[in-house]
Amino acid sequence: MAMLNFVDTFELMAFNFHGDEEQHHRFVHDAKLLIDAIVNQLHKNNSMFKDYLGELRKTAAFVSQINMDMPLGFEIFLTIRLPIALTPSFNEKQRSVQLYRSNYTHPFFFGNAINPKCMNLRLQQDLQRAIAQVACIAGYWGAIYDIKYTALSYNRVPFAHQVFAAERGAHNRGIRFDFILALEFDGAEMPLPAYFEAPICYKWIAYGLVDVNQNLNSADWGVLLPRWQSANMGLRLRSHNMLLLLHRLLYAQRCYCFAVPFLVKFCFFMTTVDFGERYKRMSVAHLMVTTLGHQVFRNYCELIVKSTAGDPASNIAATMELREQQARGKGLFAMLAKGLELNMISSRFISDYFQIDYLPVRASPLPSPALTPPHQQQQQQQLPKGKAPPPP
Repeated sequence: MAMLNFVDTFELMAFNFHGDEEQHHRFVHDAKLLIDAIVNQLHKNNSMFKDYLGELRKTAAFVSQINMDMPLGFEIFLTIRLPIALTPSFNEKQRSVQLYRSNYTHPFFFGNAINPKCMNLRLQQDLQRAIAQVACIAGYWGAIYDIKYTALSYNRVPFAHQVFAAERGAHNRGIRFDFILALEFDGAEMPLPAYFEAPICYKWIAYGLVDVNQNLNSADWGVLLPRWQSANMGLRLRSHNMLLLLHRLLYAQRCYCFAVPFLVKFCFFMTTVDFGERYKRMSVAHLMVTTLGHQVFRNYCELIVKSTAGDPASNIAATMELREQQARGKGLFAMLAKGLELNMISSRFISDYFQIDYLPVRASPLPSPALTPPHQQQQQQQLPKGKAPPPP
């Protein structure tokens, strides 16, 4: 068992980790086929959202037990731009905004304000109807996808939408579209207040808030600067592969409630909110530890469990299972955080916890906080493709 430099090792893992190229090709084309079928049905139904789902492909993810894949430009927010002028009213304390237009009637509005509850309920209704009509789709390579729609809700109001195209005859394998509906604005047309510290050229998004503490107005939208969208291709690849590794770690350690594309991506975006532009200078190790911390120490999973509530017995069982997995997740966080602090990790940990076969490596007796050059990293370690554990 060799002791390795923690920061260098995670950089190298993210640099070398990749999935099956043929499967990625199939995923991309089958995802487009599924989107086209859903959008065509929305057009047939004359849905209000028929022209707003063009970016749905960015929210796609392929899942097959321990393995996950997604586009390099992955997203969790499905942004739409409304062809009307709106007047904003910002709240600095809550980092929220209300958007008004006087004397305007539209299904997305309640009174004079555009309302996230109205929009999400309408989208839920339209997607339920369209997907029930589509039902199943044959992929390009013979796979049959059974399509199902669910909404994550709080107090019966959707805050996230999920479309899962399950591959018929396969276990826990298919294509997911998980997204939060959001409005997109150009900073040049509707600038943010100075306290948001926005760059010179930017876009910002408004998304529906979950009113857990019952202190929000129904017209309130959360405000977010999507700083990840301005990252270059190298940074996007690091973030992309880091999330694939994090999903792999959580699944391998039986934290199935946390090893879902929606939660993995959303918590990464929350990390970018916490650190702003500084996230682009964070190491892969720091990004992973911080993203995992968001997952296991916040109440996102509780919201997901509550949104899929059933009978009391099922709720109790789901909550107990969540607590067990959360305890394991916190244990993983503690180990990774300690490893990051000491800047040391063993090759055995990588093999056992990430389910990745490690070839013999050269030990690093005195870990250095500085990153080693890529050509030296490749000489020190090699990471072949991972091995999958048995399904749960």
